[in-house]
Amino acid sequence: MKTAAGIILFIICMQGAAAQKKDTVRTLKEVQITGRPPMVTRKADRYIVHIENSALANGYNGMDVLQKSPGLWVSPDGNIRITGNQSVTVMINDIVQRMTGLELSEYLKTLRSEDISRIEVIANPPSEYEAASTGGIVHIILKKARRQGITGTFNAQYKQQGKKPYAGAGASLDYKMKKWYIFGGYNYVKDNSFYIGRTATTYPDKSYIYNFNTRDNNNSRQQYRAGIVYDFSPRHTINIQHNGNNSQLLQRFNSALTYQRPTDTVTGTANTDWIRRPRFSSTTLSYAWTIDTIGSSLKVIGDYASSSKEESNTLISMYSDPSMSNGFRTLTPSTTDMYSAQADYTQALRGKSLVRAGIKYVQVNRHNTITAENETTGNWVKNPARSDDFLYDEQLLMFYGSFEKLIHRTSLKAGLRGEQTSSKGYSLISGQTIRQNYFGWYPSVFIDHTLEEQKGNSIHLNYARRVRRPAYNDLNPYRLQVNDFAVLTGNPNLKPQSTNSIQAGYTWHREYTADLYFKSSTLYIAQTARTIEERVIEHMSKNFPGNTEFGLSLSGPLTILKNWRTDNGLLLYRATADLDEVRISRTSISLKTFHTYDWKKVMEIDLYVEYNSPQTLANAKRLYVFFTDIGFTKKVLKNKGRIRLSFTDLFNTFREQEITRYNNTTVNFYQKRPTRTASLSFVWSFSAGKEFAKKRIDANNSDEKSRMGN
Repeated sequence: MKTAAGIILFIICMQGAAAQKKDTVRTLKEVQITGRPPMVTRKADRYIVHIENSALANGYNGMDVLQKSPGLWVSPDGNIRITGNQSVTVMINDIVQRMTGLELSEYLKTLRSEDISRIEVIANPPSEYEAASTGGIVHIILKKARRQGITGTFNAQYKQQGKKPYAGAGASLDYKMKKWYIFGGYNYVKDNSFYIGRTATTYPDKSYIYNFNTRDNNNSRQQYRAGIVYDFSPRHTINIQHNGNNSQLLQRFNSALTYQRPTDTVTGTANTDWIRRPRFSSTTLSYAWTIDTIGSSLKVIGDYASSSKEESNTLISMYSDPSMSNGFRTLTPSTTDMYSAQADYTQALRGKSLVRAGIKYVQVNRHNTITAENETTGNWVKNPARSDDFLYDEQLLMFYGSFEKLIHRTSLKAGLRGEQTSSKGYSLISGQTIRQNYFGWYPSVFIDHTLEEQKGNSIHLNYARRVRRPAYNDLNPYRLQVNDFAVLTGNPNLKPQSTNSIQAGYTWHREYTADLYFKSSTLYIAQTARTIEERVIEHMSKNFPGNTEFGLSLSGPLTILKNWRTDNGLLLYRATADLDEVRISRTSISLKTFHTYDWKKVMEIDLYVEYNSPQTLANAKRLYVFFTDIGFTKKVLKNKGRIRLSFTDLFNTFREQEITRYNNTTVNFYQKRPTRTASLSFVWSFSAGKEFAKKRIDANNSDEKSRMGN
């Protein structure tokens, strides 16, 4: 019934949208509308979600904004996607965020929606972007100052998550004085929460393990940024900026286990302390030269990024069968340094044409250690067989060229990118060496044709070839004991995944879009679960023969009343994966609708509803997700302040459930987080100075950072 209700709601929201005439100005591959700006505008190779001055600008964190933005989908574990199951690369102000999915999710929660200007969604990235983004790119652009003098914001939030509190505060400041522009920001979050979960595993011989656990989270996160821009002249600019975050993530697991063996039943308890302290920083120096007034430019960028993580996992278990009682501790610190340099040149030609070319070099040095220790008579004794010390070095040399032209009402863009990868991994313990050298060509083509200029109707077609390189940690030949019945194992034999993606679509009245897409991957990388030693489940990433995915994406707004607007999305796709000798296929659907109602001189009300049907991830099936959020926002202090009261998962329907089957072994996982929350937030904006033109600050980092935390 929930599925049917969601489909009916989406159809109602998509029907009957009357096109309103607006004054438009058409530029090369982009439509801009004067007056009240639309939430979404489109180019030939991407679309842009304008967060500033929209309902999404009020009292959300970065993950909330992505979840509620048109055309984006966020899974329960924080995995962000544009289509299907392949995760995206996230950039913030041209800097690629190099973290694991969990770390990235936690980092984005420290960002404030009040600091976000817009989001660029690029399903098939063109040649000027690195090829390592098979799921596309989501680019978050933070606000820039618009006034001479000082502008800034202050924010504070308190949230009740079941019996545990969440609190955060932050500020941002921009200062513009003639040729100088200085900016910075800081956010801090203290997040306490309590989870419950259970895992039931059935083995081929009918033996059975049931694990009920609680998880007490005590997390703190900090995010900061600062930068200086100096204009030597109207055409020459130099920019230096620094971004960073550090967190302390403390989790304690308490488990009660029942192990039903063929001959008897064993019971036990286990306590685990998982402590992580990740840190990340990036410093970028860039120079930009605007060569002429028709679009020619030169940009040179140098970047250094550093990532480190202190991590320990301590498990003490006691069973009614004393031989099974265990105590072990695993220490897994890691450090990563990444250096990059690049130059990008754009030449504007007559006849509304552009030629782009660029070159880039990246070097990555990573060191991670695994120290495994067993508990013996109250002391910790190192286990050499499960310990390792691993060095990994990687060099990338990349270059590209592209050509763009506007022919009457048709915009054309074609590019070709080449990337050479050389890497070496070395185990200081075993002496094992891993070497990989490969080169790839990555073409892309984009065509956008306007059918009716006045009505804003157009069709588009694009193609791109992309690559997914293995995460650094996945290449490490380690064996990490998670608990008595689960291990994580590295795979030094992983090869890069290659993906070909094609997309065709139709845009109606500039706001309503329907897209058909198809993706085909070879050497598909997926983490699967399988039984190894007695009752132990191994989780390891492997290459599989292939993966295909095709689907339909629909998005569009609807103005129900003058002050009542909705934005709606639908994603329907079928994914097929060949996992060794098993082929797994599933059709999935995702629906969402976001309603905003402006109650004049009283408050703004927003309502968000999302439904995701069951999905397949490698050899795991994720069950459906359904939830409803509502919020109330009131302007105060002469419209410079906003107070927001919001409730998430209003009906407490959000569940995380996953079933994994492999060689007659079934793992049934369930987790319930405190998703039904009540939150109160306050934002105050201040400014002093004269208005000046909006300024774009260019910074960059290479795609390698996305694998730093992995």
